Amino acid sequence: MKAIVRVAVVAVTLALFISALFNAILGLRDIAILLALATPLGLSAWGFSRAGHHEAAVVLLCTVLITVVTLTLVMNPLGVHDMAVTAYGGVVLVGALLLSRRAFYALAALTFLAATTAFAADLLGYSPSHIPAEDRWPQYVDFLVINTVFAILGRFASEKLFGSLHDAHHASWRDPVTGLLNRAGFLMSASMRLRTALGEGGQAVLIVADIDGFRRMNLVVGQQAADQLLAEAARRFSLACAGDCLIGRVGDDEFAALALGVREEHATALARLLHESLEFDHMGVSVRNAAGYARFPRDAHGIEPLMLAALGGVDHAKTEETDRLWGPADRI
Repeated sequence: MKAIVRVAVVAVTLALFISALFNAILGLRDIAILLALATPLGLSAWGFSRAGHHEAAVVLLCTVLITVVTLTLVMNPLGVHDMAVTAYGGVVLVGALLLSRRAFYALAALTFLAATTAFAADLLGYSPSHIPAEDRWPQYVDFLVINTVFAILGRFASEKLFGSLHDAHHASWRDPVTGLLNRAGFLMSASMRLRTALGEGGQAVLIVADIDGFRRMNLVVGQQAADQLLAEAARRFSLACAGDCLIGRVGDDEFAALALGVREEHATALARLLHESLEFDHMGVSVRNAAGYARFPRDAHGIEPLMLAALGGVDHAKTEETDRLWGPADRI
């Protein structure tokens, strides 16, 4: 899906640039300037794609295209013509195939509003077109019919055959057992949050907890029951970490929590709270864990070294028989 979005970004950006040159050659200066100004906005969608926000990249790309098409139709000496049906229909079809349901509905509403505005400007004489207004109504009806068909068929294909981009993105970043972020999703989200916190001078604490004997649980109670235990552990872990907290299942039996805005002196108390949340009895099984934590930015500045520091605490905690929570401060 990432490749599809990036190809779309490159194609749209090149199309805007070539269209700007073409209109400049034809002497349509205003339209050429509009297309030239829109070209960098198309490129900005590349940044969203690189950060893993593929749906945001598609939304930005489609919004830019809708704005450009609408303004071009209003400024075009030919007025609103068949280009409206083709251009808007293409945007609607792309949105239907790639976007989540909510984002697609918003995009379809924006397309309808923009096209109606372009047609109204033409009918009311606010465009430079000299074509009679009565010739516009059949084209508006064509726009409504064709775009509705594109929306229905595209959405049907997306949901029934391919799955939406949002669902694919959700599946690639979410753990199917607990519903939490998986390791890739947690590391990506945590990295972005830590970069923001570092620029703002913020503090944070990363807590990693490793459930004891999870493989033995699988053998004793069965995989389905072990999954239920994991889901219960995830629920308790999430409830214990209130506020601005990012939760993930980063291993088969490992949970991680990145709590932002937590001062260094409060790190141990929060880590102990999360550690104790995974000490419970459920379905006749006693769940216990070893936990470690690391503080940002004192112990590390990035998510990878912060994770290594917290995992070092987990390894040390596993050797303890009583207090099975360990942090960087304990090793100084």
